[in-house]
Amino acid sequence: MSSSFIVFGNYAPPYSAGWSTRVQTQLRTWLPVLACAMVFAVESTSYLGADRTSAPLKRIVEVIFGCDVCVHWGLIHHLIRKTGHFMGYGIYSLVCFRSFWITFQDVALRLMRQLRAHGLAILATFLVASADEYHQSFLPNRTGQFSDVLLDCCGAVAMGLALFLIMQAVDERRHARSRDVCRIEPAYSSAVA
Repeated sequence: MSSSFIVFGNYAPPYSAGWSTRVQTQLRTWLPVLACAMVFAVESTSYLGADRTSAPLKRIVEVIFGCDVCVHWGLIHHLIRKTGHFMGYGIYSLVCFRSFWITFQDVALRLMRQLRAHGLAILATFLVASADEYHQSFLPNRTGQFSDVLLDCCGAVAMGLALFLIMQAVDERRHARSRDVCRIEPAYSSAVA
């Protein structure tokens, strides 16, 4: 059973493909993971600490909601940053899943392929989040907190679970359609004969 063309594309090179084709395939598969990791590296600098993002984010929130948020700004800013952690690393986990999914095309059982790709995506998220927080512990205006690593992993698990359930529903729907087609074809062929 093949993966969804819309979501994952078809990146498997033929076995007779040359070296350059295989390298291009690996680049297309893993370059998005590297790009996301680079975004985290840029975000993990002292220039994007809470003390530097507070004023611009406050202006944006005031423009969107049209009110003064000074009274609750500390809490709002904290929630914005933690939501960014959750969503950012959740998306990173999905990008990692995509790369592992493409890499494990030779696995016969689809469920085993899904579980392996999800597990490795969550592990990769944990490792990158840990490295990010460790790096932040050396910056003067940032703190490295293990609670942020846990929050990042929760985002990865939540997004991975959502994707897993969606993939299971799509597979079930595909199987139901194929069963319906199998039931219709014999009836049609006997009616024509």
